[in-house]
Amino acid sequence: MPVITASGEEAVVTAWFVDEGGSCKKGQLLAEVQAEKISAEVEAPGAGYVVDRVPVNDPVEQGSRICRIVETEGPVEPAPEAPTQRQASAPRVLASPSAKRVARELAVDLATVTGTGPGGRVTETDVRDAAGDSRQGGDLRAVIARNMRRSRAETAAVTLHSTVDLGEEAPVQITATIVRAVAQTLPRHPHLNGRRDGDAFLPADKAQISLAIQTEAGLVAPVVRDAADRTVEDVASGIGDLARRAEAGQLSVEDYEDGTFTVTNLGAYGVDGFTPIINLPQVAILGVGAVRRVAVVDDQGNMSARYQVVLSLTFDHAFVDGAPAADFLHEVGEAVRGTSD
Repeated sequence: MPVITASGEEAVVTAWFVDEGGSCKKGQLLAEVQAEKISAEVEAPGAGYVVDRVPVNDPVEQGSRICRIVETEGPVEPAPEAPTQRQASAPRVLASPSAKRVARELAVDLATVTGTGPGGRVTETDVRDAAGDSRQGGDLRAVIARNMRRSRAETAAVTLHSTVDLGEEAPVQITATIVRAVAQTLPRHPHLNGRRDGDAFLPADKAQISLAIQTEAGLVAPVVRDAADRTVEDVASGIGDLARRAEAGQLSVEDYEDGTFTVTNLGAYGVDGFTPIINLPQVAILGVGAVRRVAVVDDQGNMSARYQVVLSLTFDHAFVDGAPAADFLHEVGEAVRGTSD
């Protein structure tokens, strides 16, 4: 039984994927287990035949044995006393199923990753942080492709669009204005501010906004630090610095760390509204369209020229419901509109 929460606490096997006496290969999925509300998967450490399975839903101490893998098929000798985790000869890395999958995709050795989860468990975020250097370099396109496919496959993505009236004068720094507005709004919407780890959501203490930046090598998303506490001009300066270093391939691992939400702006390309893809392991992303000057008729029939922008919020419906997501989008629109008044 993997240690999911704390060694010594009880967990249960919720499902077996190999019959009693059935054969298995090294790395094959054997069972799904759960402690409290956290689930994990158990893979076979070697090839053989699975015997002495513990019953489904029977409490088992974390770190104790849930089955044996023997070399020969048929009747086997009674199991010797199971060694405790501390007696195991080889150290075992505690990692969530999603962390293991991402580690395989990004070629990260889990033994080299420092876990920040319960009991030192390696999370998906830990693996992605450890693989940060791979975002720069010749394999960036391949990394982007894998991440985009995973996002589409593993999220219940829904996109909401909202047209925001900016008034008679548009903000000079629209991207910086929206990044700052998002950072100031997110603390009131903790369900959107954080990262997923498998089926669990880990809310963040502070909003740190990743910003999608297009470079010749591909798309990157470094973090605009502490945008809520800075002026729009200061945020714009920070964005300019990130963009210059991104194009020069000079971003460091630290530039990508701790992002809790992403903003992406395609307005410069003349795009009005679009469906952005969630930047895993985050659960939401805001797309910004082109600022347009349009004719608007008010309730009294008076016509005026005003600036508008379409904001597109994509969120993972597995973690966030539609109404709270719509409320967040509305608040961001109000905050952006307020900067133009």
